Parts: sequence; structure tokens; C-alpha cells
Amino acid sequence: MTTVLYTGGTGRMGRVIREGLQGRYDRVVLYARSTPDEPLHESEEVVVGELADLDSLVEAASGVDVIVHLAGIADEATYEQIRDSNIDGTYSVYEAARRAGVRRVVYASSNHIVGFHPADEVLDETAPLRPDSYYGVSKAFGEALASLYHDKWGVESVLLRIGTFRPAPEDRRQLALWLSWPDGVELLRCSIESGPVGCQVVYGVSANSERWWNGEAGWTAIGFVPKDDAAAHAEGVDHDAPAPTHHGGGFTAANYEGGIW
Repeated sequence: MTTVLYTGGTGRMGRVIREGLQGRYDRVVLYARSTPDEPLHESEEVVVGELADLDSLVEAASGVDVIVHLAGIADEATYEQIRDSNIDGTYSVYEAARRAGVRRVVYASSNHIVGFHPADEVLDETAPLRPDSYYGVSKAFGEALASLYHDKWGVESVLLRIGTFRPAPEDRRQLALWLSWPDGVELLRCSIESGPVGCQVVYGVSANSERWWNGEAGWTAIGFVPKDDAAAHAEGVDHDAPAPTHHGGGFTAANYEGGIW
């Protein structure tokens, strides 16, 4: 019997994951800033609250086994906006997990945590962090916080360095970093349901022929086997566009302030 709480469960990725996993868990709590417009799935309930309201988040997490933390700004923004949403918000999630006795947090980290590595480097979980933006820095903070909460208080974490979660790859960079919707659903299922993992980095990417990540260690730790390959959609990508020079693509530009998504 498993109870799951989602932050950001009504967002772009959260909707796809919930649809794919509906009916698997006894109780699903959506912690959201407002009541969602769309109908809820079976076993779902909504708790309206802000990530900054720690008391409300602790109450919502009572009796929860796993928190899936998807909420936050998913692009570059000002430091202050990133701090309030992605840094302070992630602290609230981990502190609520500790206070409520939650066993595990599945944390939506990002490829932008290693965005300044050159595109010709194949990275694994031991790669040095080279964030490409304030957004990437916020994900580095989240992974460090996860390590602290595991070592000091025993809260497990699966740290998902998500590539690009789309129905199909849209450009040359996404041929390497694409995470298909079916593989994304399976990735989250494994992250929620696997045996003990400690604090584990897992690259969230499909079985792409051109992938820049060697994710075998993390995939094995949670039992994830990706199946899709971006190469099957290569004809829909503009191969005349300039090839990316870094893992982070446009996020690495000195004047990038957000807007790619």
C-alpha cells in the first residue's frame, strides 16, 4: 500500500505522469496552489497550499510514503524568483518530509545541472556539476539538500536529472536528451516503487542512440529500463540547424534570461 504526494502534479509533466500511473496507488495527494480545473483520477485528492507554507505541507504529507517534487520554475528567471520557488520551495519539501516521516522524495532535478559540459562528453552520475543558469544552480542546491537529509535524517531520494520530456524530440539537442512520455511514466514508477536507494542520481533520458549520458548505474539502482529511441523521430528534426556545443544548449548563452520553453 503506497501513498504518494505530488507537488506540481497539475503541471505539464505532472499531468502525463499521473495519467500514466493512475490506479497504481491507494491514495494520491495533489499539493497545489489552487484547485485544478481538470477532473481528478480515482484515489486522488487536492490540498491547496503554497510551498512556503511549511505547516500546511507537513499536514498534507502526513501518512505519505513518497513525495514526488515536480513543482517550481522550469526555466531561467531572476535569481530572486528562482530562490523563492526552487530553492526555498525545495527546502520546504524536504523539511516537511522529515517532520512527517516520509520515506522518500523523488526530486525533479535537471540536465541543466551539468549544462556547461561540452556536448561531446558522455557523462555519468559522477560528473562534476557545471550548472548553466540560476535554474541549474537551484537544482544543484536541491541535490545537495537531498544528500544532507539522507545522511542526517534518513530521508531517501531519487534525484532525476531529467532531459527533455516531450512527445517527440524537437531539435538536434533533444535527439540526445529526449525522455519519451512512456519512458517518463516508467521512470517515475520505478523511482516511487523501487527498493531502498539511499540518495541516488538517475539520468532521466530514453534509450537514445545519440545520448550524452551513461545512466546505467542509476537505472539499475531503481530497476528502470528505457525503451524508446529519439532516432526514430530524427526525420522531424532540422539537421541544418547549428549543432549544440554544450549539454545545456541555449541556457549557456551569456544573455539567456528564459523563454526557450
